[in-house]
Amino acid sequence: MSRGEGESKRRRVDGAVFPGPLSDVFTDGSVKRLKQEYSDALPYPHAVISSLCREDGVAGESATLMQVRDEIVANVTSTYKETDLFKLYQTTDLANIDATEPEIAAKLPTLMKLRDALYSPEVREFVGEVTGHKGLTDRVDMAASAYSQGCHLLCHDDVIGTRAVSFIVYLTDPGWTAEDGGALELYPLAADTTAEQAGKTRGSPVASPSKQILPLANTMAFFGVEPGVSYHSVQEVFTDKSPRLSIQGWYHAATAPAGAEMASVSQLKNAEAESLATMTPFAELAERPTQGDGEPTCLSDAESAVLAEWIVPTYLLPEQLAKIRARFEEVSSVQLRDFLISKSCDSIAGACRAADAEDGLNIDGAPLYTAGLKRPGWKEVGPAHMQRYLRAHSEVAPETDSTARELTGLRQFLESEAFAAWMWVATGVRPLGRRGEARRFRPGLDYTVAHQGSLQGEMRLDATYCFVDDQSEEATAVWESGETGAFQCYIAADDEDTVAAEVYVNDDAEGNELLSIAPTSNTLNLVLHGDGTMRFEKYVSTLALGSRWDVITTFSVADDDIDKDADADDALNEDDE
Repeated sequence: MSRGEGESKRRRVDGAVFPGPLSDVFTDGSVKRLKQEYSDALPYPHAVISSLCREDGVAGESATLMQVRDEIVANVTSTYKETDLFKLYQTTDLANIDATEPEIAAKLPTLMKLRDALYSPEVREFVGEVTGHKGLTDRVDMAASAYSQGCHLLCHDDVIGTRAVSFIVYLTDPGWTAEDGGALELYPLAADTTAEQAGKTRGSPVASPSKQILPLANTMAFFGVEPGVSYHSVQEVFTDKSPRLSIQGWYHAATAPAGAEMASVSQLKNAEAESLATMTPFAELAERPTQGDGEPTCLSDAESAVLAEWIVPTYLLPEQLAKIRARFEEVSSVQLRDFLISKSCDSIAGACRAADAEDGLNIDGAPLYTAGLKRPGWKEVGPAHMQRYLRAHSEVAPETDSTARELTGLRQFLESEAFAAWMWVATGVRPLGRRGEARRFRPGLDYTVAHQGSLQGEMRLDATYCFVDDQSEEATAVWESGETGAFQCYIAADDEDTVAAEVYVNDDAEGNELLSIAPTSNTLNLVLHGDGTMRFEKYVSTLALGSRWDVITTFSVADDDIDKDADADDALNEDDE
C-alpha cells in the first residue's frame, strides 16, 4: 500500500470524518485495543465501548444520548410484548421510520443522527475490523427497548437471516448498578454438546451464564452473531425507579452465516420429542378389563387404601369423581384444589418454605445462580435456551434434602398403579405408562420454553401438583396476577412448519395460547393434550414470593378411551377457567 493510500485511510478512520456525536474511540489505536479485547473475551468474542458518544454533558454524561433518550420517551410509542421467551416493551422499527412515519422522525433529530452515524461506512468498517466480520452491508436494522421492573429476555443466540454483529447502546439513567438488574448475560457451551462445524466449535449453552455486562449509560456492547455460539440473555430488571432503556441493532452480512442449523431457533425446531418408549408402563392396569359398557372398573380396596393415605376423602367419593369426569370430558382439563390431606400437604409446604428462606429466595434483589444447588438431591437442568430449573434426583439417599425427599415421595405416589387407576376413573382415560419429575423453579432464575421436543405426536395426560407460598389472600393475588410469571401454559403450533421457535418473533403469539394455569398450592392440574400442543412454565420473576415447586407426571393413554369426534386441543381452547 502506498503512503498516500495509508494516509487517506487514516484520515477516514482517525479524524472528524466520523459523523455526528460519536466519540474519538473510533480511531486506529482503538481498533487495535478493541480487536485484542474482543478476541480474548470469554465465553465468546465480545467487547464494550465505554464512551460511545462525546461526554459533553453534566458530570461527564453524554448530552447527545440524554437527548436521544428524551426524544424516544417523548415521541416513540412502545408496545408491550410477552411470550415464553421475553417480557419487554419495544418500539417500531427505527430503520425506516423517517419514511414510514415522517412526522415522528421529525421529532427525533438526535436519534436519527445517531442511527446514521452507527450505520455509516466508517463505523461499519471499524466494527468489521474489530470483529472480523468484514464487508458489513448498509442495511439498517435497529429498534429501542424498555425493560421495566420484571422484564427480561431469556437465552438465545440472535441468529436470524444475515445478522452478523449484534450491538446494544445503553440509554439507562446514570448510576445504574448490579442491584438494578438488566445485565447482558453471556453463556459458554456445554462441553458434552460441542462439535466442530464450519470452522467453529458450536453446541448448546450451559444452564447459567458465566459473564454479566452492566447496561451502563453511554456504553455499547457488541458481539458476533454465531449459530450455536453467541448465547446471551437480558437479566430481569429488579429496580422500579427507571426502566432499562436501550437501542439494540444488528449489522448484516451479504449472506447468512455458516452453521445455521446449529442456531438456537433451529435447535428448538429440531429438538426431538421424548418417545413413549421412554415411559415406564403400567403392567397391571394396561391389562385390566373394563366393565361391560367399556367403563373403568371400580377402585380396589387395596388401591383405595393407598389413595386415602394421600388424597382428601372428597376426591374419592363416587359422586365427586363423576363430576370431575364430566368437567374433564367437556374441556380436557380440570383443577382440583386442596387435593392432598393436611399431613402430606403441610409437610411439603413446610420443607419448601424453609428452603426458600435458607436459600435467600424470598428477599428482594438478584438471586445467586447457585441458590439451592448445595442441597443434596437436587441438580440444575439446562440447556439455557430451552430451560433452567432444579430437578430432584429420582432416588432418595440418606443425605437427601427434605424438600427432595418430600417431593420425590409425592412423585412416586403420582406414578403408582393406584393413582393411575384413580385417574382412569376420574377422567375416563386409561393411563398406560408414565414419566415424572419433581422440580423447583427459583425466582429470578428458572423457566422452560416451548420447543419442538414438547410437541406430542400422541395424546398425553399431564398431572401437575404445584406448591407456592400463598398462605394469605394478598399472597394468592400476587401469584394469580401474572406479574410474577410461574404459570403453566399450553400453546398451539400453527401448523407443521410453524413451531415453538416462531412464537419468539411472532407478534400474534398470544393468540396461540390454549390454557394458562396460575400456580396454586395443594392443587392438582389434569390436562389432556395432543399433537400440535406445547407446554412451558413461564419464567419466575423476583416479584414472586418464593419458588414454584411442582411434581409433574406425563402419562401415555389408551386411544380407545378418547372421543375421536372431540379434539383435546380444541377443548382446551374453549376452557374459560
